[in-house]
Amino acid sequence: MDLQSKINKILGPGNGSSKERMAAVKKWADYVRTHPARDWSRIQNRLINKALKKVKALKLTPRQYLEIKGEPCTR
Repeated sequence: MDLQSKINKILGPGNGSSKERMAAVKKWADYVRTHPARDWSRIQNRLINKALKKVKALKLTPRQYLEIKGEPCTR
């Protein structure tokens, strides 16, 4: 089963609303409490690595990153 399928199985698919994100966080916390670390840590590790890979592929400059965050760049 691929990573997205595992995540959807645990958290359920969603459209990204604030209410759905909070429900997903609560489901994930419940999953972590009720499953061995070897089960959930693999999923979490793969999810984080996938997110980092996507961010690195964006190749933003520090200025672009701060603009997205809405913070001033003092360089």
